[in-house]
Amino acid sequence: MTRDDTVAILGILKTSYPNFYKDMKKDMKKDEMYNTIDLWSEMFANDDVNIVKVAIKELIQTLRFPPAIADIKQKMYELTNQETLPTDLWASLKKAISNSAYHSVEEFEKLPNECKMFVKNPRQLKELSQNDAEINNTVVKGQFFKQIEVIQKRMKEEKQMLPEARRVREMALKVGQDVSGLLSE
Repeated sequence: MTRDDTVAILGILKTSYPNFYKDMKKDMKKDEMYNTIDLWSEMFANDDVNIVKVAIKELIQTLRFPPAIADIKQKMYELTNQETLPTDLWASLKKAISNSAYHSVEEFEKLPNECKMFVKNPRQLKELSQNDAEINNTVVKGQFFKQIEVIQKRMKEEKQMLPEARRVREMALKVGQDVSGLLSE
């Protein structure tokens, strides 16, 4: 999204919430306006302007006050990502387990990403297929349902993370590396 797109988006908000922004022009200093535009431009720099507009219009329909950046980002995530129910994920994994005695690699590749994170690799899927069905339907199922919400939350946070924050995190995971230089890029 460009700076001009940001100005247009802020204009939509101003039009939609006239009482909130009525004194903004006279109360807000010029540098504060530029700072606001700069911040919004930076926060949405990697986003498609059309998705941002749709998210804002969706929020305008229900919010009595202007949305914050976090509200818009959350709505964008909801519009562009469909979270699968844990029970549906378990059904996918259970099916893959039952077909993995001889086809674990193929079955692993067909799994939703959340299930892949739980199983970790095709070898693990094959090992699960060697279990007694009762073990998979009780112990493994219990472990799955305990972990899947954490896995889904982690995946959501990863998708919403700013590219700069992702780079800092990746560098920080490399033991002994100084990440302070990444913040100035």
